[in-house]
Amino acid sequence: MKKEIATGTHDFKEIIETNSLYIDKTLFIKELIDDTSKVVCFPRPRRFGKSLNMSMLDYYFNREYDDSEYLFKGLNINKEEDKYLMEMNKYPVISLSLKELKKDTYQEFIDKYKTLMANLYLKYKIVLENSNVDKDFYNRIIKKEEESELADSLSYLVNYLKEYYNQEVIVLLDEYDAPILYAYEMDYYDKMITFIKQLFVTTFKDNNNLRKGIITGISRISKENLFSDANNIEVYNMTDSRYSTYFGFTENEVKEVLKEYDLENTFDDVKKWYDGYLFNKTTIYNPISILKYLKNEDHELMAYWTNTGGVGLLKNLIYNIKNKTNLLSEFESLINKGYVEHVDIDLNMDLRNLKGDPNTVWTLFMFSGYLTPREYAGNLKNVTLKIPNKEIKDNLIKMSTSWFIIDYNGNSMVKYLTNSAIDDFRNDLESIVLETFSYLDVPGNSASEAFYHAFVMGLLRVDNEYYEVTSNRESGYGRYDVMLKPKVKDIPAYIIEFKLVRDNDFDNVIEDGFKQIDEMKYNEAIKKYDVIKMVIAFKGKKLKLETR
Repeated sequence: MKKEIATGTHDFKEIIETNSLYIDKTLFIKELIDDTSKVVCFPRPRRFGKSLNMSMLDYYFNREYDDSEYLFKGLNINKEEDKYLMEMNKYPVISLSLKELKKDTYQEFIDKYKTLMANLYLKYKIVLENSNVDKDFYNRIIKKEEESELADSLSYLVNYLKEYYNQEVIVLLDEYDAPILYAYEMDYYDKMITFIKQLFVTTFKDNNNLRKGIITGISRISKENLFSDANNIEVYNMTDSRYSTYFGFTENEVKEVLKEYDLENTFDDVKKWYDGYLFNKTTIYNPISILKYLKNEDHELMAYWTNTGGVGLLKNLIYNIKNKTNLLSEFESLINKGYVEHVDIDLNMDLRNLKGDPNTVWTLFMFSGYLTPREYAGNLKNVTLKIPNKEIKDNLIKMSTSWFIIDYNGNSMVKYLTNSAIDDFRNDLESIVLETFSYLDVPGNSASEAFYHAFVMGLLRVDNEYYEVTSNRESGYGRYDVMLKPKVKDIPAYIIEFKLVRDNDFDNVIEDGFKQIDEMKYNEAIKKYDVIKMVIAFKGKKLKLETR
């Protein structure tokens, strides 16, 4: 029987108890036990299984879950020697994530961190029974009144738990850099670095009460900015061989799971869409995309790894430098050729260099999951970084087209449509395409349809109070490209179809577009409105637009 696919949870226990599909990564536990490093950090892209792995570690090591042995029954770790099984449910474990601490101001971050620590202190309030606990400090944390030693509060909790249970403590810190990257965008980076650095030093450096610290994030912040004082943290990057198979799915794992779901004949297509990541010498697939592909009833190959966060920072970097440095020409090469060359991968990123150092920018793209080394990068110098797969190619095209329309008033474009002023809409669209696409050459292949599609969608969604704009939804007998459904009375609805012209026969391509709209009955979902059908045929920067 095919197992259910759980894509909405990172809770290891929930996945096991519901008998959902689980790709066995439990030997990660063995590897950590064997690792003599006191504190380890794993930078990996978003949605690559970091939080699920942290949940698994919590259930394995945490003394609170003294009955969790059944969760690991039949899994690989349960087949190992007794010395590993003896570590199960042995330690006090503090598990926390900084993912939700992305705030617009430093004070808002502090207030949220106070709440996070207050909840942890309440959870372990039993330690107040120990006379050595600073009860005044403990209660200030619970009441969210502590300021001066707030960054030290995690290390104090480690000490209190060690004292109470007479057992070293494991700390699981997930998404440590989420507030740091956001602080950079919101211009309080230095304050955030000072706070997190103090947290790291007091919690992880020379802490005899700590059994193991395990940290995950997207990126590796500069040693000088964060890791210099807490220099006992061993960082295992995507370029390292150790731990390379525990985040994301290996090719063999993908083949096995496709076979389980009777989809082994789709492997070649799945590989084109979701393969391509190179972690050291290991080929890795995007796990959330594989799972969503399996869960989709029609097993449709499409971009599932979207809106994964961090896009705002990447957008600001590219947009801020597009008229100032030659990085833009490299970005053109990335989109059109699929790779960027001569990159020195900067594993110790200093975000202060992001606007001036292309190596740091491209490394951040790699950490974020949008690029990967084309081949094994031994010395990290003069590396070619490529777009991993079709899914990421489509995402980058859609993201980048919206980045280049910031200077345009999309609301005026929408108003043309509300008044059926098609000539004005056509003229402005042609002008915007000519000017904007001078920054970014339109690919002369099927990818250009996604390019145009995303670009027009970006224009129509800017400050749009008139239409509900949807894309690639089912209507009639197929999926339309773009639909504009009125939010107000007495304005027309639109069905927009994009068509790539491979030669110069624009007229026939446009006729094919209208024929497709009619035969597939795309207007079924908006038939109660006055519907205007629009076909946009294009080749490079040249387009022809007609309506009926």
